Amino acid sequence: MPDPIVLYSTVTKLALNIARIYYGDLHYVWCAPVFDGRQGSEVDFIVPPTSSPYEIYLGLREEIRRGDTHSGKMKDNLGGIPRGAEAKRQAGAISVKQEQEIFEIVELAQPILYEPLMLVIPFAAVKGLVTVVPVRRRANPLSAELIIEALPRPLFDVICP
Repeated sequence: MPDPIVLYSTVTKLALNIARIYYGDLHYVWCAPVFDGRQGSEVDFIVPPTSSPYEIYLGLREEIRRGDTHSGKMKDNLGGIPRGAEAKRQAGAISVKQEQEIFEIVELAQPILYEPLMLVIPFAAVKGLVTVVPVRRRANPLSAELIIEALPRPLFDVICP
């Protein structure tokens, strides 16, 4: 895959703010070099809906707007944020007390905190931070999916498409 110009990722306000407050504004992001996976040709990168930043954004925004209490995307966040907090505590990045605070925040979070945000990440600035998602963890074995485990806040922009 040639180096992309930018990477895109969808996060929630809740996840973004927990990273800002508790993790020194370092953000764990799963990203793609394609904004909208529906826009590619048949030979371009395959980006399935569950890995397409814009499709994730649209789905989560709609689930929140319509008050979907069974939202799979919100449940993914509900599970992912505590798993991240546990990993951070095990790594010594946060205390047990901070981990418990994060658990409580997630427990009390209202749907509005799951409002999606789009991150736009200039690739040249993060090239050394990017790892390719192992084939077995991708939504499609041919999809272009990347992870940045500790993305500093100055290296991305936040938009609400």
